[in-house]
Amino acid sequence: MAQQPYTDPLDAAARAASSGNLQVVQSFTDTVVSYLPFAFHPSIGLNGRLFQAELLYRQHGRKGVGIGELVSALNGVAEALQLPSYVKTNVSQMQTYRLRMARVYPALVRPAAAYAPGGQRDLSLCPSAAAFVIFHLLQLKLIEPSYQVDPDTWVRNVSAKAANQAPTPSRSTSLGIGTPAPPPSAQYQSIASGLATNNGLTAASVLALLSTLGI
Repeated sequence: MAQQPYTDPLDAAARAASSGNLQVVQSFTDTVVSYLPFAFHPSIGLNGRLFQAELLYRQHGRKGVGIGELVSALNGVAEALQLPSYVKTNVSQMQTYRLRMARVYPALVRPAAAYAPGGQRDLSLCPSAAAFVIFHLLQLKLIEPSYQVDPDTWVRNVSAKAANQAPTPSRSTSLGIGTPAPPPSAQYQSIASGLATNNGLTAASVLALLSTLGI
């Protein structure tokens, strides 16, 4: 019997959530939270927030999250927490990173070629995918040296490397994680600690981020 190709549990959960079934959607959003690079204090209520936003999206009660909203959300956190300038992003970097993620999690992060009714190009993400993309990009900007440059330089560097990559890149290559993984920076440790303990400034900044995403 031919071996079935590996499907990541997160992508499998994303594919199943297209049914809109309440329990399946909740399982999907809980899986997304478990894959995030930060642990969130229960009082932040991320699981519940994400479930409600995702369910509303699946029931066509809200629109998806646009690239511009992702950019505004990340830049807002960078400003509020006075993070290094390279933590800020722009539309070009966010869209490029989103496409890299789509190579690893195609069911979660829809290809940018998707079209909405009426033929309009739809570049929006579901709330869960938006949270997944933005928190992973934030982590990489805090720990991965190749991301600690201005967004336009990063996009040029990625484009230059893409020509020399294998047709099907590894997970670490697509996600931009160095090998071995770099140690956590002081800024990353501070944010991670603040979210885990519900520190006032960190928690408030991330709640503002979630609000920008409609979560």
